[in-house]
Amino acid sequence: MKIALFIPCLVNQMMPDVAIATLTLLEKLGHEVIFPPGQTCCGQPMTNSGCFDEAKNTTLKLLNAFKGVECDAIVCPAASCLVAAKENFHEFDGSQEAQAVISKLYELTEFLHDIAPIKTFKRSVAAKISIQMSCHGIRMLNLATPTEQMGKKRFNKVEAVLANIAGLEIVYPARIDECCGFGGTFAVDEGAVSAKMGKDKAQAHAATGAKYVVGFDPSCLLHLDGMIRRQKLPIETRHIAQIINDAL
Repeated sequence: MKIALFIPCLVNQMMPDVAIATLTLLEKLGHEVIFPPGQTCCGQPMTNSGCFDEAKNTTLKLLNAFKGVECDAIVCPAASCLVAAKENFHEFDGSQEAQAVISKLYELTEFLHDIAPIKTFKRSVAAKISIQMSCHGIRMLNLATPTEQMGKKRFNKVEAVLANIAGLEIVYPARIDECCGFGGTFAVDEGAVSAKMGKDKAQAHAATGAKYVVGFDPSCLLHLDGMIRRQKLPIETRHIAQIINDAL
């Protein structure tokens, strides 16, 4: 497939290794990958804060970067940014061109599960990992069944994508999908609450005995990484793209 990469500003500025791992793994799988220029913020920090006018300009600039781009899918390695882009594109531009872009948007895990599953992994990854089930991904992109949802058959696309990697042991923290406390601008507006939630979540991951916290949302991983380092916990963070890339 021909894939256009959507790399959010947070990934570009603070976790470029995640962008490189995403590009590399997609190319290893045989896809043609392009990076449309002119990408900028999805507008999430502004819309989180109710600043819709301020969000509009940056959102439309990002949307315009993908309008008219010939590709089969637009893939992003950040669930919350992808959700914000989808919602903001829909809010600020009702054109058919905008809808064409929205229809091609996929979070990386979603793409590798629903659209282009990985048939085989070439390498084993000998590690115990604790999966970070971030809020936006499971509750707004349906990457897994949230614990509060009752009466339906449960599914977990994140685990399904990783399950066939030899040597990988998958575990979960207590209170499996409780928020890590980042929450976008919540971490600024309610810093003390955010920090306490982050400390609790980091400790829960460390208590599993895992080598890595593995997640699909870089913002949550950044928050947890800070908590892990400040508490000197014996665990590190990795994005799912980095684990998959190692296995390919």
